[in-house]
Amino acid sequence: MSRLIVLARHGSVRQFNITGPITTIGRDQACEVQIDSIGVSRRHAAIHWTGDRFVLTDMASFNGTFVNRHRIFEHALKNGDAITMGACQLRFLYTSKALPSEDALRLVTQSDEPIDIDAARAKSDWAAFFRRSESSVSARLR
Repeated sequence: MSRLIVLARHGSVRQFNITGPITTIGRDQACEVQIDSIGVSRRHAAIHWTGDRFVLTDMASFNGTFVNRHRIFEHALKNGDAITMGACQLRFLYTSKALPSEDALRLVTQSDEPIDIDAARAKSDWAAFFRRSESSVSARLR
């Protein structure tokens, strides 16, 4: 199962399951993942299944699409990748395990260890939460 966790700047959290071969992301109502946020284009980016992986493609957005703090035009997504579009943070999650509904908003890092979203929500500083997660991933990669 693949999904996007969308963390808006004002602290709201939404989850979108990626079910089709192409999932569009943007402000437009025709997008499967609608994000009404500063800096997000009408049709900002798309995720498509290539048969063996998910690929994120920037759709000529004005402010760009970033994965793990690097600007991308096309990027093969991995479990736990942090995506930034404008003032919005997204987390791409991919697992072959079905998760129970009570775990639906638990973020999974690249090591598949769940992070308690309730503890992160209590701090309501999503940017710091993502920086902390990215720092731990970077430390593991060294």
